[in-house]
Amino acid sequence: MDKLIFKENAKLVKVREFIYPYYDERIEKELLEHGITELYSFGKINLGKVKVIGKGKTGIVALLDEKRVIKIRRSDSPKESLEIEAKIQSMAFPVAPKVYDYGKNFIVMDYIEGKLLSEAKKNKNVIIDLLLKAKELEDKKIEHKELARPYKNVIVTENDKVYIIDYDSASIKENPYNVTSILSWLRLTNLAILYKKHRNIEEILNFINSMNWV
Repeated sequence: MDKLIFKENAKLVKVREFIYPYYDERIEKELLEHGITELYSFGKINLGKVKVIGKGKTGIVALLDEKRVIKIRRSDSPKESLEIEAKIQSMAFPVAPKVYDYGKNFIVMDYIEGKLLSEAKKNKNVIIDLLLKAKELEDKKIEHKELARPYKNVIVTENDKVYIIDYDSASIKENPYNVTSILSWLRLTNLAILYKKHRNIEEILNFINSMNWV
C-alpha cells in the first residue's frame, strides 16, 4: 500500500469497534489474547464508527497494518468458527492471500492491493491467470464453490495478477470443478464440457488464446 495514502486515510481505532453488528465479548477477548488491540479505520464500507475493506455474511475485513488485513467473524454469523476456512485458505496459498494467524473468530492474512473482478478489466491475461489459479486449487483438492459467480471472490492487481479470496464456502473434494465453474461464468459452455471430460487445462488455454478479447 502507498505509505502516503495509508498515513492520510487510515486511523487507529480500538478493536471492539470492529465487532459487528453487535458487540460480543468472546470475540474481543480472543482478539486481545492474540495481541490485536487496534485496527485501522480504512476502506470504502462504513460500519458505524469505522470504515472497513469488506463485509460479508460471515465476517468483516479490516486493515491491521500496511501489509495485512484481518477477517473478524460477525457476531451474528451462521458459522461458529473461521478455523476451517483459515486452514483451507492456508492450503490455497499462493492462489489465496497468505494466512499468518487465525482463531475461532479471526483470520490474519496478506493485504492484496487491487480491484475486485467486478471492477477490473477482464482481458485475456486476467482470464488465463484466473483459469490457472482455479486449476491450482483443483490440484490441491480444493473446491471453492463460489467461482460460478466470481465477481467478489477474485482480486486483480495492477499487473493483472489474480488472487482467489474468501474460502467461507470452500471444501476439500477429490474432483473439484473450479475451472468448469469459471468457464461456465464466461458462458463458454462447450469448453466447460470439454474440460470436465478431459481435465486438460492446456487444451482450454489454447482455445482461450485463439479467441478475440476486448
